[in-house]
Amino acid sequence: MKKFDKAQKNIATALTIWIIVCLAVITAALIPQLQEHQKYIIIGFAVVSALWAAITSAYAKKMFHQASVTESQLDFLSIKGTTDRLNSDDIDKARSDADDNNEEIKQEKARQEKQQKAKREAEENKHLEQVADQISADLEQTSDLNEYFDKLLSNFAKVFDIVQGVAYAYNPKIAKYEIKSTYAYYTPDTDRTFEIGEGINGQVAKDKKTLELDNIPENYIQVVVSGLGQGSPKHLIFIPLVSGKQTVALLELATFEKKNFNMKLLSEKINKRVAQYISDNITPAA
Repeated sequence: MKKFDKAQKNIATALTIWIIVCLAVITAALIPQLQEHQKYIIIGFAVVSALWAAITSAYAKKMFHQASVTESQLDFLSIKGTTDRLNSDDIDKARSDADDNNEEIKQEKARQEKQQKAKREAEENKHLEQVADQISADLEQTSDLNEYFDKLLSNFAKVFDIVQGVAYAYNPKIAKYEIKSTYAYYTPDTDRTFEIGEGINGQVAKDKKTLELDNIPENYIQVVVSGLGQGSPKHLIFIPLVSGKQTVALLELATFEKKNFNMKLLSEKINKRVAQYISDNITPAA
């Protein structure tokens, strides 16, 4: 700013000198009574003044240019600083917006996953309801408990493709579980019984929780698959049928392949359909 002011002053000085020269020349021309040497002095003074004005003007022009450049640089730096601050603010805002967007995306993804999960669960629940209906179909038309279990195992065979099944019911007179019905069961031990907590069956009856066993030992269970030979199932399912706080019956099912069912949920649905009937028919009258 100092160079700029100085340049302006020098330009003003040069203009003043130039005006003086012009007046001197005019004066010399308009005053005829001046002597010859006086005119030469005035003209000499005018020439010197003109030279001085030209030099001063050139120097002032250079200083003015430098001042203008400096001023432009200062303006540029000021603008650049402002721009940098704006860019920094824009970057911070962009980052903040990106974080907000990422959070919104995460929330939307979580919401969609929750909806998809709920949809899958609803579809699975609907499917298991249909399966439970198939397993309990026509059971109400059966009055005899042994026939009831026969029909129950037969329905399981249609849905699960079971190759062997045993239905046990609790006998309160002996406080044990005894066989009430079998499906493709060829062992002669049809009088087998067990108590609560005895063996795998007894433990399932005690825990009241469905149990699935995979990859059971070879020849653990032998079933006749045709007139040409035997097979050995690899998957066992133990389903307790619970009424109130009492396991009133237990189903033991054998299959060659594991079924893609939520057995815990399916067992709950089957329990709602059959457990009360079984309890009412095995409890001795008071």
